[in-house]
Amino acid sequence: KMFIGGLNWETTDQSLREYFSQFGEVTECTVMRDGATGRSRGFGFLTFRDPKTVNIVMVKEHQLDGKIIDPKRAIPRDEQERTSKIFVGGVSQEATEADFKNFFMQFGRVLDATLMMDKDTGRPRGFGFVTFDSEAAVDRTLERPLEILGKYIEVKKAQPR
Repeated sequence: KMFIGGLNWETTDQSLREYFSQFGEVTECTVMRDGATGRSRGFGFLTFRDPKTVNIVMVKEHQLDGKIIDPKRAIPRDEQERTSKIFVGGVSQEATEADFKNFFMQFGRVLDATLMMDKDTGRPRGFGFVTFDSEAAVDRTLERPLEILGKYIEVKKAQPR
């Protein structure tokens, strides 16, 4: 499955399908539209019968309806959601990296725990990242409000860069 960005507002399901059919058989193809106005949202999705076709498409520049378009491999939503890393904000300035790591060990095996430091002052910046050995540990950190050294912290799944 591919995400196709940068579409011309005039591009239709049909013209998108016709263009990409030169690379292989397209089984599904949709230009995403605004539910209220019916106008194109400037992107779409398509699926090739043979998943290897995606690799062929990725190596060249594409132009459709007078616009350079941006095809990318679509990442399934469930894969986007899966992570063994969390972002932790609102960490007390008093907390050490050891406090930080030790606190999160109650949720699962910690592979890495980093409190971000200010380059100039060497003081903690109040946030960091923790990587666990499982997604289940991440889920456990999200079950209830948490506090380190008496200060409530914000915990979120880390977004891939």
